[in-house]
Parts: sequence; C-alpha cells; structure tokens
Amino acid sequence: MVLIVTLNPSVDLLYFEKNFSLAAHNRFQHSTIMAAGKGINCSRALSYLGIQATSLALVGGKTGVFFKELLKTETFHPVFLSIDDETRHSITIMHNDGVHTEIVEAGPKVSSPELRMEIFDTIIKLATKEKPRVISLNGSVHSDDPYFYNDLIALLRQKLPTTTKIFADFSKESLHLIVNDSFYKPDFIKPNIDEFSELIGQVVRDKQQVLDYLITNPIPVPYTLVSCGEQGAIAQFNGKLYDVTAPSIELVNPTGSGDSTVAGAIYAFEHGMSDEMVIRYAIASGTANAMEQGVGIAKNEVVSQLLDQVIIKPIQ
Repeated sequence: MVLIVTLNPSVDLLYFEKNFSLAAHNRFQHSTIMAAGKGINCSRALSYLGIQATSLALVGGKTGVFFKELLKTETFHPVFLSIDDETRHSITIMHNDGVHTEIVEAGPKVSSPELRMEIFDTIIKLATKEKPRVISLNGSVHSDDPYFYNDLIALLRQKLPTTTKIFADFSKESLHLIVNDSFYKPDFIKPNIDEFSELIGQVVRDKQQVLDYLITNPIPVPYTLVSCGEQGAIAQFNGKLYDVTAPSIELVNPTGSGDSTVAGAIYAFEHGMSDEMVIRYAIASGTANAMEQGVGIAKNEVVSQLLDQVIIKPIQ
C-alpha cells in the first residue's frame, strides 16, 4: 500500500494553442480540466501503473467541492481534510512550438497550530491503519513554518516501522532544510535541475555540472534522482552514480512529468526491484506523461515500451 500526501492541491486548466501573445486577447478553443497538485498527479500515474494509492489532500471552498467532483472519476482512493480557505487554481498553456507557460496560485495557508496538528494526526492515523510501504510527501505546503516537513518526517520516523520508505517531492527551502538541517532524512528525493541548484546554493545548468558536483559532494539521501529535462537525469543511488539518458519523444505536455517520475520510482520500490529498474521505471513513467495532454498519465503499456529505451551509464 502507498500513502500520498498533497497539502496544496489544485484545479488545473490546461490549454494547447499554436499562438499565444502577451498583452493581447487570446481566444482558446477548449481546455482540459483536471484535479491536480503534485501528489494527485502522482496518485493518478500510480493508478495507470496498477498501484492503488490512498491519497490525502487538503480541500476547501467552492473550488474544493469541484475538486472532489473531478476526483470521482479517478481509481485511486482519495481522503480529504477540510479547510476553510479555497483550493487553488493552476493554469498551464502549451504554445508556440513547445513553450510552456504556467500561472499558479499560492493556495490556502496552513497557519494555525491546530490545523498543523490535525494534519500530522491524520497522516499518522492513516499510516498506522493502512501500514503503507511507501509514504510520499508531494508538493509545497503554504506555511510560515520552514520546518513543517522536517517535523512531519521526524514524526513519521518515530511512529512508523523503519522499513517504511519516505519520498520527499518538494523544493525550495523545505527541500534544503530536510536535506541539510535534519537528523531524519527521506529515502528518496527528485529535484529537477533548477531545484537542485537551489538545494546546493549554486547554479548548475546541465547534466555534467550536476554530475561533477555529486562526485565530490554526495547528497546525504539514499536515493537522489536529479531530472535534467531533455538531457535525462543523474542518479545517486546508495552511493553509486549513474548518467541517465531518457527516450527521445515528441513532447506534448511536460506538466506532471516529475510527478509521474516519482510514481514510476514508487512502483519499482513496491515490487522490490533493483536500483537500475527504479531508474528505468522512474524515467520511463515521466517520459510517458510528457507524451499526453493530461497530467499524471503514465500508461502501463507505454511505460513498458519505453523501459529499454532508458540508457543507464554507471559512473566509475
């Protein structure tokens, strides 16, 4: 069983237009509307891969009601924690030969100590009841407390079996603190190249620079996968480094590809696969999503076809 936590979900509107102009009237023919947020996308991708996740999300307001309606068509098991504020919106526009523009609301704030405690208690109760092998904390939490995730992961480590794998798919200060200023670490992180730059406090622009950094400065997390867009990825798994080349595809929509990458890694962990297969499933799942208009779509048959196209080169 897998538990996915999304503390800042969204209703996503996705537009695909050949031409988009700033400071002008743009008329779109149609949109794709989906319940989303990093954990929701990950849960959806897992269901395509054949893993049924329990997916906890904070929801509120009229947008939250619509969000719940959208999830009625999904096959994963949603669990909702109600809040007073409105669930956020996010807009993605794919335009002008692959340009990717996003407009994202900050979302409701987790500010009160009572809500913080309710979130922690709900996660622990779910985990104690369902005994997940993997718990994945996906996306931002809109809070003034920079140590929110540090405290949550510490609680999970103290309350749950040591065999429970914890994934941390968030970024910015939260990722920096959980990696560099926490006794309790996650088992798996997946920053993209920009998030990796924020994590290490210096700008890296390509895969080789990521590799050069990790050779001399290993990240203190057992499984670190740095996605580098079209260049592929660099994996640091259990002290070993791998240069990873992704399959070549015709890009449709990259939104949700990182979330599908996490889903692919979770799938491999759930099936007790080797480190190499964790990398293959992660990259193949993220690539499969980029071939779709929707978000969090990693069709099992497509992923299976892409697995052998993922090239993994161990770095000596």
